[in-house]
Amino acid sequence: MKRNPLFFLGCLLVGSLLFNACLPKEEVLVNQVDPEGSLVQLQDEWKQVETAKEFSQLLGEVMQNKAARITLSEYIQQYDDFGDAVSLSTLLGDKQNMPPSELAKLGRAGNNLSQRTETNPFRETLITHALAQLGAYSFLDRAFETFRSSPERAHQRTSLQEELIAFFSSQGLVIHFPYEEQFDWNTYDGGITTTYDPLIREDWNEGFLYSLTGTGSSVSLVPYVDDAYSFQHPTLVVTFLDQDFYEVQAPPVPDLPKPAADAVILDYNVNHSSISQADILFTTIPEVKLTNKEYKVLFSRIVKVRLFRGSSKVKTSFNGTINDTAEGETYRYDLISFSKDDIELMRWKTVNIQFDPDWDISENSQQFFLFTEHNLTGKAKASAGVKVGYDFLTKKPTAEATGSVQVEVETGGSRFRTNSELSRRSVLASVVGDTSLGVRTRNGNDFNVKSVGPLHFYFEHRFTDIPD
Repeated sequence: MKRNPLFFLGCLLVGSLLFNACLPKEEVLVNQVDPEGSLVQLQDEWKQVETAKEFSQLLGEVMQNKAARITLSEYIQQYDDFGDAVSLSTLLGDKQNMPPSELAKLGRAGNNLSQRTETNPFRETLITHALAQLGAYSFLDRAFETFRSSPERAHQRTSLQEELIAFFSSQGLVIHFPYEEQFDWNTYDGGITTTYDPLIREDWNEGFLYSLTGTGSSVSLVPYVDDAYSFQHPTLVVTFLDQDFYEVQAPPVPDLPKPAADAVILDYNVNHSSISQADILFTTIPEVKLTNKEYKVLFSRIVKVRLFRGSSKVKTSFNGTINDTAEGETYRYDLISFSKDDIELMRWKTVNIQFDPDWDISENSQQFFLFTEHNLTGKAKASAGVKVGYDFLTKKPTAEATGSVQVEVETGGSRFRTNSELSRRSVLASVVGDTSLGVRTRNGNDFNVKSVGPLHFYFEHRFTDIPD
């Protein structure tokens, strides 16, 4: 049954409001946007969702062809480093609309991958089936007619097949196949489920189960498809291009920040009061790992996390003298991406984060805030307290906390997950050795593993003794 566009727009709006209302108010701040602009955005999202929904159903019928299934699997393995997604434009051999990352792969692979003019069972099956059945999908059918009648295409003389390839390629769709590697497409004869990204949620959706032994009409509705379902049943998710497909290559591993030439690695536990304000405590995080799939959702290819550090700073006046107050400061670190294999294998990833170039004694504690990044329209916000070690009467730092300040973090398109307060006393008392999360051996040292939620990390401190 065709959805009423206005009804669906209302559902999107109400669903978003209900979702945000369920989260703690201190963690989420919704963008205040112009009502007219908001309606335009909702209309665009509705069009995206309807396109993905109807194409997912068309895809389910195409997947009944064994050669098409094998071709899809081969393309995913050849084009995606994470091994679970490929763009529709690449499957159709349309270089004009291929995302840069896949176009770069095609250039490096040469003739090993199918070109537009070569045999491609997926493309041939999709186009043949769409020519015969597109009328059954009212939204796609109307969108195709609008595409063909656009002024920029009116002067082009191409076949209907070429028009369909150009139309499908222009939609910015991606076929995401979580856990594809678990199934042998040369022998598999069970059902295939297709679903789509509804945009208003990212952990489950309706699905369509297609028999591989029946016809296009042998389909049944699956009311709840999530990650657990896709692990047990081959599931294709029709979603949309995101930034990952525009990155030609993975960002380089950052170099470890360079401390002072005379700095030495702190390879023993120490009382933090023995490292004075004058000394330099250069603190880095060499590696991190994500230890469970809590943040892995069906409609994301990878888990993207971002860390923020919240700290305190003793305020100074314009002439350099100390005021009688402190303020909070925040520091943003680079995005960290984890594939499902990274998570399942709990693989350590080199990040070489400069946590703090000089962890002063006045920074009695600091906060780590953990966010996951998504294609969301709102903003995530979190705040927490950090302790200050400074005697404002004597104008000297102290090893004991004398007060606290609030630090606040806000970032767009993200979700706040958790935070962890890091006491300088506790951190330096557990530089090495196991407490509860084990150790990570590096350069002969068994560094103590710490965590913020499921993200595990360890500190490497370099100490420079500066005479007071």
